Amino acid sequence: MTDDIRTLIQELCEASPEQSDAAEQALCALGTRAVHELLPLLSDPTGPGRLRALSCLGAIGSEAVPVLQRIRREGPGQLRRPALEALGDLAGGQALEERDLRAVDRLVRIKLIDERSEDLPIGRWIAVNTGQVDDIVSALGLHHTRPATVEMGICAAVEFENSVEFHRIDQPMEHAYRVFITPQFDGWRLIYGDDFINDHWAWAVEKLSSRGKQAHFYLVDDFDGANVWWVAQNGSDRRGYRTYGDPQWVGEPMDFERSLMVDEDDPLYDAAEHADYAEGVTDPESVASWISIPPNTVSIAERSDHGWLAVTHQEVPHERFKGALRI
Repeated sequence: MTDDIRTLIQELCEASPEQSDAAEQALCALGTRAVHELLPLLSDPTGPGRLRALSCLGAIGSEAVPVLQRIRREGPGQLRRPALEALGDLAGGQALEERDLRAVDRLVRIKLIDERSEDLPIGRWIAVNTGQVDDIVSALGLHHTRPATVEMGICAAVEFENSVEFHRIDQPMEHAYRVFITPQFDGWRLIYGDDFINDHWAWAVEKLSSRGKQAHFYLVDDFDGANVWWVAQNGSDRRGYRTYGDPQWVGEPMDFERSLMVDEDDPLYDAAEHADYAEGVTDPESVASWISIPPNTVSIAERSDHGWLAVTHQEVPHERFKGALRI
């Protein structure tokens, strides 16, 4: 049987798409018997069989967890690392033993010592002009706050599972979210968490701005052409734009917008430019460059502190979320 599995592994990586599909189906059908042979494919991040192997392990599902846990404890040594990744993807931190959780925590703290700033993704984010993480945690009612590298935080809050359903006794189903608070960049911290922000951005910027601060929400959605930017101050909406909003504009133009509005009496008047800025600025990245900091420029910004990962419910720890986070 082992030789048959190795033949299927070879076909999974090297055969035609049709043969690879057939090999993947056969390996999935073998269940836990295929786990040991699939794991080496995870060790090569650019290998042709990595995604296929992840798919197979996902299909095998929870039945693979005891096998992977045994590999973590007993080896073979070369499979321990990919077994850890597979456990994170299949079951999250709740499938890891205490010593593995401690090892991950130590690695994070080591990485934070000399972490270099990398630009952050453009998509949806909140910006708040406070360097105090406690203020953000308190305003949003966050829990289980822990240090995190930027790569780890973006994985957790954007790329992998960042919301889970749970319910308390005699209570309706609720959602718990993962939220990543970035290091401070030029006096601003950015907040990521795709599902949380998608569901609660208006509430979040109101709460974050309620203590004399300013909080912004930005959305750049290239898929359907939606742009949104919103500024709240002292707990109230100050200015906002939504491509598909009704109304599109809220509040009076901010100073930076007025500086871009072209006066028809100006000798340098340009009709096209006037049309662009007649009502205000619509591009969220441009707005961020004027009044906070765009995510794709933080690598050249002045940085302090490090990132923090948190969840929105005390009852739901980080270990409930699936995904093998890069550190």
